[in-house]
Amino acid sequence: MPYLLRNKLCILTVSFLGLCVGCCSPKLLNEHTETAVGDLNRRDVWDFFCCAMIPVMMSNQGPTRVPRGIRKLKALHTLGMVNVAWDKAILQDIGRLTRLRKLAVTGIGKKNGQELCSVIANLGCLESLLVQSRGDAGLQGCLDAMLSPPKNLQSLKLYGNLVRLPELISGLHNLVKLTLRSSRISEPGSTMEALGKLPNLASLRLWAKSFQGEELWLSFCPEAFPSLTVLSLINIDGLKSVEFEEGAMLMLQMLWFQGSCEEAAAGLFSGLSFLPNLKEFMLHIQTYKDNFMEDVRGQLHKNQNGPVLKRWQ
Repeated sequence: MPYLLRNKLCILTVSFLGLCVGCCSPKLLNEHTETAVGDLNRRDVWDFFCCAMIPVMMSNQGPTRVPRGIRKLKALHTLGMVNVAWDKAILQDIGRLTRLRKLAVTGIGKKNGQELCSVIANLGCLESLLVQSRGDAGLQGCLDAMLSPPKNLQSLKLYGNLVRLPELISGLHNLVKLTLRSSRISEPGSTMEALGKLPNLASLRLWAKSFQGEELWLSFCPEAFPSLTVLSLINIDGLKSVEFEEGAMLMLQMLWFQGSCEEAAAGLFSGLSFLPNLKEFMLHIQTYKDNFMEDVRGQLHKNQNGPVLKRWQ
């Protein structure tokens, strides 16, 4: 099936089959359910497929342009990747999709950041959010106006220059997954301290350019990250040390790492033997120094839980 989906002819065929089903949906929904679909009709479905679904499927990537009539899809649960910089009315339309559970947007900046915050605050069913911005300004200050984020938000991905962690994250007590990429946070110490207080955070992914600075030391202390089971450290610039103190990360099961072959040496990781529930150390398949490999294997061997070293690519 994945191989077939790479064939654009197959993709196009599947999309048109979906269109046929979609054209019947408004009538079927009105006849057999009590759900209010608004004034959705076959033309709305056609616009959505032609302007949103087919371009995404054919390109295999976003972002895409959505029709203004998307506001009529009141029961829509998933939307993305949408470039909101193309049309000012897009955010207004998204704000009317009150049943959205998963949203991914790009093109965020100072001009539309405050409006985005207002829109997201009104999406009470939202469970997953991806916000992306490119350029030097990035997401800096764009999320500061979000004083009351959705209470059900469980997954948050922030791609773009932040400089400092948005205050709203400290209030996301139901957050389970967090990914930071190109955020260039200037204060890693206080940032990790704040993230460590999130009671339900189970997955933390720190990708390239998460922090700024020539040298970075990460230290995980007891009582921080009480629910974390997955930690990913992928191509973090200037990473010099990752220390797990005894009693830290009691629930951690999987540790992912990819870094510079030249900089990764013995002593980069310390305290791996203290992680009582660690099952797997996932190391990128690239070649690392012998002293680094021996050091990691030695620490894992001392861990009484018997974690295994695996390679990924």
